[in-house]
Amino acid sequence: MAQVLSAARRAAGAAAALASEALLPRRAPRTRGRIVVDGVDAPVEILRDRWSVPHVFACSAADALFGLGFVQAGDRLWQMHWNRLAATGRIASIVGERGLPADRLTRTLGIGRTAEEAWQRTSEAERREVAPYLAGINAAIARSPRPFEARLLGAEIGPWRAEDSIAWSKLLSFLLGTAWEQQIARARIAAEFGLGALAEIDPPLPAHARTVAPPDGQLGEADGALQATAALRSALGIAGGASNNWSIAGRHAVSGSPIFACDPHLSPVTPPHAHFAHLHCPQFNAAGAGIPGMPGIIWGHNDRIAWGPTASMQAANIAVLEELSEDGASSRTEHGWAAVERIDERIEVASRDPVALRIRRTVNGPIVSGEISDAVSPLNERPGERRAFALNSLVLRPRHSGNAILRLLAARDWDEFSAAICAVDDFNLCFGYADMDGRIGMRVSGAAQHGRPGLLRFPAAGWLPPDQGGVPKGIVEPAEQPWTLDPPGGIAVSANNPLTPAGAAESGAEYLDSARAQRIHDLLAETLADGHSPADSARIQLDQVDLRLREFAEQARALAERDRETAPLLDLLEGWDGSTAPDSAAAAVAACAAVEYRRAALHGILGGRPLPAAGTAISALDIFSARAGSWALARISADQARARPELSAALRAAARTLTGRLGPEPAAWRWGRCRALTLAHAFADVPLLGKWLSAGPFPAGGSADAINQSGVLGLDPFAPPSAAPALRLVVELSDPPRAQFALAGEQAGEPLRPAGPMTDAWLNGRLLPLLRDRDEIERAGSRRLVLEPPRADPSVD
Repeated sequence: MAQVLSAARRAAGAAAALASEALLPRRAPRTRGRIVVDGVDAPVEILRDRWSVPHVFACSAADALFGLGFVQAGDRLWQMHWNRLAATGRIASIVGERGLPADRLTRTLGIGRTAEEAWQRTSEAERREVAPYLAGINAAIARSPRPFEARLLGAEIGPWRAEDSIAWSKLLSFLLGTAWEQQIARARIAAEFGLGALAEIDPPLPAHARTVAPPDGQLGEADGALQATAALRSALGIAGGASNNWSIAGRHAVSGSPIFACDPHLSPVTPPHAHFAHLHCPQFNAAGAGIPGMPGIIWGHNDRIAWGPTASMQAANIAVLEELSEDGASSRTEHGWAAVERIDERIEVASRDPVALRIRRTVNGPIVSGEISDAVSPLNERPGERRAFALNSLVLRPRHSGNAILRLLAARDWDEFSAAICAVDDFNLCFGYADMDGRIGMRVSGAAQHGRPGLLRFPAAGWLPPDQGGVPKGIVEPAEQPWTLDPPGGIAVSANNPLTPAGAAESGAEYLDSARAQRIHDLLAETLADGHSPADSARIQLDQVDLRLREFAEQARALAERDRETAPLLDLLEGWDGSTAPDSAAAAVAACAAVEYRRAALHGILGGRPLPAAGTAISALDIFSARAGSWALARISADQARARPELSAALRAAARTLTGRLGPEPAAWRWGRCRALTLAHAFADVPLLGKWLSAGPFPAGGSADAINQSGVLGLDPFAPPSAAPALRLVVELSDPPRAQFALAGEQAGEPLRPAGPMTDAWLNGRLLPLLRDRDEIERAGSRRLVLEPPRADPSVD
């Protein structure tokens, strides 16, 4: 985010902040002693183990949630503040006009306004339930040192509100829902190159699929919204959305107890997106990872059950192509013309006057076309504009689901788990499940669009009926989402693939390649005869075999011409098992050759013309990269005579690429030298400062289709991974349950100290014990902080 800091502001702020960070005592959150705080009814003990995981011991659920808010804000105050600024369109207020594109987008979407309305509709009972968590955050804000980044930017951090949590959860949910971007990309490809080319690039294209791309090519100007969305993802470190989870029935386990495992894949950032904590009170004893600023534990377990989601990939956000009147005051619908609502807002901008923003909303949602990315123009409105894109997003419904995640803390069985998941409105996820009674299952959360198969692959037309390509009227509500309980085989696996065929057909889902799911099933099957153990699940999470890349290498070995250029590469591929370990030369060859094959194939399909920018540079899981492995193999199998020269050319191009980047000796071509992983800070691209704030680069293994994912979008095998396991969790549902974890980064967001023991364990594939027993916690070298209610001795602080 170098662009968000002006040179003078950056230099002055950095000098002062760095000097104070280097010369003053460490400003870490207080972890020892006693503090008097308003908001707790009895003393709350917070024990920190040697890995800095906070263990909150409280006499009530309310006090435990207070403790959760307190430790999250103590560890991640800047991260939480930055995220709420992004969600409410206030980045420019501290970074200047470079933050305007992101602010224009979130203001146009109305995420902050929607959060306000959602909170207004919240019942008093639900407000009381979440109030202690908010109070804990604000108690920490009042007592925590001012974060380094705040000092760098001269930013003040005010109190945290419930609306901030709701807005942040809605923005995150929106950024994980990429269907609308994919729809625009398909429409552009179809408009410029025809449906035939699109069918080759992105099969299968159902026979009844249609695009509303008009013959004049006037698709509306979506580039600004796409670029602003990419800027938001960059600023927040949210470019990935894949994950794995699985549950193993007790009859397949060595111990006889079910085993649950999960590892969500998100952008590698520091501080990490997740934060581990343990909450103990009479109502529950739960441990796991949550997202700072959102109440509850999203990946974790209690005394009875374990849970954790993957991305379900259904369509919650869809693009709508609108026909506007000449003056832009109305939009055409299937029933005639309807007025376009206008909302005027002002965006505060550091070091300059506020900027006016006029937001337009059709009956289908906010218009995201126009100058949304223009940092100069005051209004996102063009007189005479005839077509524009609106965004129809279920995230923008005035509902929220924060309290639903809280209910998982005390859930005891499938019914209570299901009731909680059915109340998760925003996040479209696939939650895995296992319990002490031996039951395993999965349930999809969140709402999704409901339409005829194929129609949701393109933008909808605001003026057409739903069955002719218009906006779908149906919604799959959370309680109607697919689920499975105790599958016959005793194994439940999710890796961003459909839970049921019916769900895949009607929700416009953008599922990923099935390679990871297939590999998980294969490895689980190997353990069933002798019994599965937590160590087996931990080993599977680290697996780096890419089935699609292995098959591509086999095809290359079988079909490519052997000559002076290709022979060294073919020799390296001989007998390769598909492992994308960092020291593998074969992985480097196969990956580079696969990219070159895809590049040339696309070039040929499009008649030598490049794809439109939005079709290749979507910052999330774009339509080509997400399923490119299977696409290449299907194309090779369809015409092996054509594939022979294409594979030969791809190997020669890969040889040139690897020689140019890594030298002439094939023995020095190591996959880890191609794939360098950095845990990037939000200011990672600020010269010098960004290097100090980030961790890495580290040589990484894995690939987009490996279980231990290291995904890269686009056609550059040397690009840094855009997704990696943000955490790993393995839970054995014994009595009591035992859990192990790893986190891609450190618990506390300490600038200039981005890496430490947690990062080291994650990089080296080690799992750490996620403790819940007090004696074990104290033996693990704990530090003790007590939060006292005001009636305690007022001299204590």
